[in-house]
Amino acid sequence: MRTVELIKVLSNPVRIRVMQYLQTHGEATTKQISEAISDVPAPTLYRHINTLLNEEVLLVKEERKVRGSLERLLAINVEKMSAGVNSNISETAYQFLMELYMKFQKYGCKDNANPQKDRLSLRTCVLTLTDDSFDKFMQDIAAVIEKYQAEENGKLRSVSFISAPVEEEGK
Repeated sequence: MRTVELIKVLSNPVRIRVMQYLQTHGEATTKQISEAISDVPAPTLYRHINTLLNEEVLLVKEERKVRGSLERLLAINVEKMSAGVNSNISETAYQFLMELYMKFQKYGCKDNANPQKDRLSLRTCVLTLTDDSFDKFMQDIAAVIEKYQAEENGKLRSVSFISAPVEEEGK
């Protein structure tokens, strides 16, 4: 799958939430995902999961019969995702940033856009971390995301993290 196609597949908010759930939990059944993302109607969620399966972004790790129906254990297809991202990192980054830009553009065109009320935020910070510390940092972020992922009566918010090398002066 080309990077552009991968970005298009993953640009849907429901699919992003499915991917986040699986990133956090490693593997899950469709039923477990549906219970965790309970604000999305089951048929809609199943349609998006099938799209991710058809595009090979997800894979079926195991199938088992449960009370007469087939239950599938799903996981992210890490090999496919890595190949898509690593094949052309600059194109991947460009597509990702353009998707974000388009969301900001749509938001800014709304008559009722209120960045302060909607908690719109743009932040950059530079950290000095070893690889091990950075891995731990990312695990901590994943734990925080899981903790706040589906708050009752909350509203959907998109949060993006980008880790990039810093160009150091004189190097």
